[in-house]
Amino acid sequence: MKEKGALKQNKEVLELAFSVLYESDEYLNFIAPDKHEYCVWTDGLNALLGKEMTSDYTKSDLDTLLSMEMKLRLLDLENIQIPEAPPPIPKEPSNYDFVYDCN
Repeated sequence: MKEKGALKQNKEVLELAFSVLYESDEYLNFIAPDKHEYCVWTDGLNALLGKEMTSDYTKSDLDTLLSMEMKLRLLDLENIQIPEAPPPIPKEPSNYDFVYDCN
């Protein structure tokens, strides 16, 4: 039973490992602490090398950006004007009696 746990742990470590090869035979090995960090590092290195970023996180971010762009274009089709500058920041309230004291 213990061997199965060790095998699972080794598989998880292998999924978070990557190497950077430099010079002809020199390399650096890395193990990310979690899947998110692994994706950030490998996507960042791929971007620096001019390669495609392939992680699920990148795909999700790209989907979000495309969705936002589509919504903005649809607003433009309906002749809804989007201001160039952000709205002014309102003044602070004279009191904060509406805030609950959670203590």
